[in-house]
Amino acid sequence: MGKCLLNHSKLSRCYQVAALLCYLLLSAQWAVARPADQPVTLYLAGNQGSYEYTKSLMIKALEAADYRVVIVNVGEDTPMSRMEVMLLRGDISLIILGQTDQRDRRYLPIPVGMTDGLIGQRILFIPLGQQARYDKVRNLHDLQQLGVVAGLGEAWADVAIWAANDLPTATISGDWKRLYRMLAAGNRQIDYLPRGAQEITREWQLYPELAVEQQLLLRYAQDHILYVSPEKPELHTLLLAVMQQAYAQGMIRDLVRHHYQAVFEPPISLDQRRVIDLQLAD
Repeated sequence: MGKCLLNHSKLSRCYQVAALLCYLLLSAQWAVARPADQPVTLYLAGNQGSYEYTKSLMIKALEAADYRVVIVNVGEDTPMSRMEVMLLRGDISLIILGQTDQRDRRYLPIPVGMTDGLIGQRILFIPLGQQARYDKVRNLHDLQQLGVVAGLGEAWADVAIWAANDLPTATISGDWKRLYRMLAAGNRQIDYLPRGAQEITREWQLYPELAVEQQLLLRYAQDHILYVSPEKPELHTLLLAVMQQAYAQGMIRDLVRHHYQAVFEPPISLDQRRVIDLQLAD
């Protein structure tokens, strides 16, 4: 079931019925466990773009299921490594993250694609003046032969995917945002920084010392999912049903298209790029 969702193929009618039954059963169990007038309170953190999208999605999905929602912002521009510690302790309720086996063990996963596959469409930040290096790249083999090194955060799901496609990487721990400065410096052993299409739409104007690569789109069929704090199992039970229903109804797809419309505009121009498909890690 989860794999079908993450590869965002069409849900069968049978699955939609099953998701609806799951939603009704689990929502009823949640309702018994809480007073009727008590809202669902969510503690969220993240940068402005991810925070606003997560907030909008949670409100839309829960209100569609007749729940009142209270959102508490507990931190802006918090490093991802810090956010994961906060999630483990229950200081924040949930995060949208790339799926890994380690995260599946540490947190409570909701196996539903949260960006309609948009996060799996990667566009590159490169140093200024380096576009010519990429102009002749037509396929994965060309990119491999080019020998350029991706800068990645060590906890990113991209690490395993790049390795599975024989693409060299350099990873850093801690605050991954140091990668922007390292890339701009031009002497830190990284040549590009892959970012999700929806991420780079809000970032490219913040880093004028970097350029958006103009031609390529590295694409893999894996979405980010929702992870709930292990300290909040009742919330996990509720959201497991609510988010499956939101996916089945097309709510996530519609919100992504509304919230991230800029991915189809310059300089991102998602639908005008040369696509290189990457295989997933085993």
